[in-house]
Amino acid sequence: MILSRSAFGMRESLLNILGFPEGHLPLRYLGLPLLSSRLTISDCQPLLIKIDSRIKGWEGIQLSFAGRLQLIKSVLLALNIYWAMAFILPKGVIKEVKNGYGISMEGTFERGIPKGGMELVCRPIEEGGQGIRDLHALNRALMSRHLWNVIIGSSTSIWVTWIVHHRLRDKSIWTVNVNRGSWGWRKDVGSSTDTS
Repeated sequence: MILSRSAFGMRESLLNILGFPEGHLPLRYLGLPLLSSRLTISDCQPLLIKIDSRIKGWEGIQLSFAGRLQLIKSVLLALNIYWAMAFILPKGVIKEVKNGYGISMEGTFERGIPKGGMELVCRPIEEGGQGIRDLHALNRALMSRHLWNVIIGSSTSIWVTWIVHHRLRDKSIWTVNVNRGSWGWRKDVGSSTDTS
């Protein structure tokens, strides 16, 4: 059981009556940390460890360029998408993930990563890249999906219902005071008009 600051006066009574042990944030739920604050690089260590273990598992295997590329697109990107759907990932985490992509690609290039680095590899195929999605752009798109659900009024989401009743009240997503609320809310709503 996690208690808010207002419940600390009744802390002992609640714990004795209910019989639950006291928990502390961050807890993990469905593999993701439950946080009341901004996500940090240390909060993302489970993701980075998973990516690193997958890459190390591929080290002894002789894979072609296409094989490594497919593993990055299907396995590593899937791990990232799961986290990127729930959080605005810190830039340091995105950089570490890109480094992981580069490490797993190194065995396929005779002289290391090509000139231009992972930025070149992460371009769409039509632009001369290898079609690995840019994690920063993907993260922004997945976060925008939350706002889209608020705009269309998705009634199947408890989160959307809560946002409409407690954050928006009688306002629209475009006119709400962005400065009220958590860091994630300010970042999400503040970027809703940003098209870059």
